[in-house]
Amino acid sequence: MSLASTAFMAAPGGYSTELSTKLDKIDMSQLLAAVLVQDKELLGHIKMGSVGTNIEHNWIEDELNPMYVMASGSATNKITCSVGYGTTSLTRILRRKTVINPAGSEILVQLTASASALSNTVAIYGSTSWVAWTMTKCYIVAQPWADIDSASSDISQSRTKRKNYMQVFENAVEITQTRKNMSMEAVVNELQLQSKYRTMEIKRMLDMSVIRGYAYASDTSIYSGDLEHRTMAGLIQLIRDYDLDATNEDTTVTQASAALTIGHINSLAYKIFSAGGLDEQADPIIVVGPKQQRIIAGFESELRRVEQGERKVGYYRDVFMTDMGVEMPVVLDRWFPNDKLIILDRNRVALIPMKGDAWHLEKMAKTGRNEKWQLSGQYTLELRNADKCHGLLYDLR
Repeated sequence: MSLASTAFMAAPGGYSTELSTKLDKIDMSQLLAAVLVQDKELLGHIKMGSVGTNIEHNWIEDELNPMYVMASGSATNKITCSVGYGTTSLTRILRRKTVINPAGSEILVQLTASASALSNTVAIYGSTSWVAWTMTKCYIVAQPWADIDSASSDISQSRTKRKNYMQVFENAVEITQTRKNMSMEAVVNELQLQSKYRTMEIKRMLDMSVIRGYAYASDTSIYSGDLEHRTMAGLIQLIRDYDLDATNEDTTVTQASAALTIGHINSLAYKIFSAGGLDEQADPIIVVGPKQQRIIAGFESELRRVEQGERKVGYYRDVFMTDMGVEMPVVLDRWFPNDKLIILDRNRVALIPMKGDAWHLEKMAKTGRNEKWQLSGQYTLELRNADKCHGLLYDLR
């Protein structure tokens, strides 16, 4: 839908030129959707999700059990383990006869007894002598089960509840009676035109909030949505503090403290992959500001060849291929911080409108000969698996 169109003012149940059916509340969500669709920056890559029903928007995340534990071996044929992904109960993952492989080694270790909180007696494959190792990632190779054994214990993961807060976005349009009735060149309807302009301004504010938004914190650093002037958490905060407990977990976050390199992006992608992201459902993009986009455009420019007579000058790259073969479109956002880079999975992020409070235009009480309308809507950001499927580079020079 073209932004020049006025079709958004004639939505079903919304605006009508007939006095008998004219309403004082106009659904403007189609206009906002048209603005977002045509946006070449970040918001144009974020889908609109299902509606929220509370000022604190919650969603449930399920995940598979990890395929590794963190373990160290001692000289007494014992191993000390802690399960990856933050799971605290060893018995949920490890059981008798489980075979594990310490990363970077050729040995296989089998548990000869049930898992305990501290250590496990093990037998070793691929070596005639015990080899101790320091705490490392140990992959679960096999968990054999005998026909005569009864069913194993349930190892279902507990569901995790995540949250973000609804934020009200608002602009007003005020038109005097004289201005409303004046004939202006190329302007058919002043209310429609100003509504479009104010919506485009709100789009900029929404884009900024999606990137840099910070959930309101009281003096005790406890985030709360039960506030009139509440604010939502944006991508940067949710990736760093996905459970909004005022403590940065930084699971898929890297502090570069240097100029951006190809290695930085590949290392961040590998960190996300190791945490369980970049799976078959992923649709990743790289989001950067203009400074880092220029650096990406210059990656290995000395290796490029040009043909004789070529008239185009300059380089631009809009797709980055990681060394694992994953292609990521590069999205340039005008408002994105110059010292940061985000890898964002588009299939796990959405804008959520409040039920009954999507972008709309509502007529206010008339003051004298002035006609005033309020443009407003309430939205939040839903970022699923923020600590596994998205990543952040910061302190880029």
